[in-house]
Amino acid sequence: MVKTKVMLSMFFILLILAGSFSACTSSQQTDSGDQFIAAPRIVPAEQPESSQRVQATKARLAPTKTNPWGIALDEARGYVWVAEPGCEMIPTCDGTFASYIGKYALADGSMIADYRQPDMGPAQKKYSSPLFVAVNPKDGHVWFTEPNSDAIGELSADDSMWSNYAQGITPGSAPYDLVFDKNGNIWFTEIKGNAIGFLNTKTHKIVETATPTLGSHPYGITRDGKGNIWFAENGKGVSQIATFAPTSTGAITITEYPIDPALISQPHLITADPHGIIWFSDGFTGNISRFDPATQAVTHYRVASTCRRVNNCTHISGIIADKDGNIWFTDSLNAVVGCFDPANSTAKVSLINDPNAHPHDGLALQSNGTLWFSEQYGSQLKGAPVPGPVLVMWPKGVLK
Repeated sequence: MVKTKVMLSMFFILLILAGSFSACTSSQQTDSGDQFIAAPRIVPAEQPESSQRVQATKARLAPTKTNPWGIALDEARGYVWVAEPGCEMIPTCDGTFASYIGKYALADGSMIADYRQPDMGPAQKKYSSPLFVAVNPKDGHVWFTEPNSDAIGELSADDSMWSNYAQGITPGSAPYDLVFDKNGNIWFTEIKGNAIGFLNTKTHKIVETATPTLGSHPYGITRDGKGNIWFAENGKGVSQIATFAPTSTGAITITEYPIDPALISQPHLITADPHGIIWFSDGFTGNISRFDPATQAVTHYRVASTCRRVNNCTHISGIIADKDGNIWFTDSLNAVVGCFDPANSTAKVSLINDPNAHPHDGLALQSNGTLWFSEQYGSQLKGAPVPGPVLVMWPKGVLK
């Protein structure tokens, strides 16, 4: 394994929204779709995560163009980590190039450093635009996916050492989202490979398991309170989510559940609430959706707000559950952040000042209720209300 030391470089902007607010409440009634029971499909196992910046009072005129994407929190050490791919993933970049992992202070959002990837990793494997990040709570190492170079990367920030792992990943498979299991191993989606990947973080062994459905395009992935792994299948006309019990070897049995008989839904990102209910963002439909593993019932809730831009209306992207069971979400195309209360099926939304902000897949929730999200674009014009891209910190109660 080759590890390369790199110097700290480059910064990107931070916006902090702060103040004294009440807890998140709900006011907008949402539309609930019809419920139905999803029949499981089970198949046999296939074997072998600067200077201090306080509340922003005026626009900063030196934004970078790193397209901040995934966010991971390291509460034990006090950091926020952000993947900065430097391109628009659709689902990969047009070229393969090294980019950055950003490090921020959890206490106030101040920029600490941008870590630039080396150009080349082990076995002459190029580093490429990092997309999603996850932090190992035991040692603080940051792990990330590299869709363009079909690899999983690792950063030890204490000594600025990098590694990437590609042996065992099918070329062209594009690793996307990732999550740790209870044993510290990594599971990741392969959006172009239509597979789930396993990486043993000690031995670096990688195992791939194809999804039962061809063209499933697995996107978001999460872990529930029991340790089971869930992922969203984003393929057009597939309309499924799926689950499996993680193993120490990478051999798994995948169970898929249809979530829309009309096959319109394209699940995007996915989260589990404290009660074990699975929620997923539903992209262009303007919905967030609820799946009950016990009954396999699915309910779709429309949370999209009035369009702010012509022919560019809604894409419900990021999604995460808080400790009270409220569901937070972002609408990237409409530049909205919202909170949905399942108890009364209502949502409260807040419009971001800049309609070009594009809060996409970067969404994380701190244990004290602070919400973090990345704005992938934002206006680059001098004098604009918010020059993006930015990382945004919302202390608990901002959405009131």
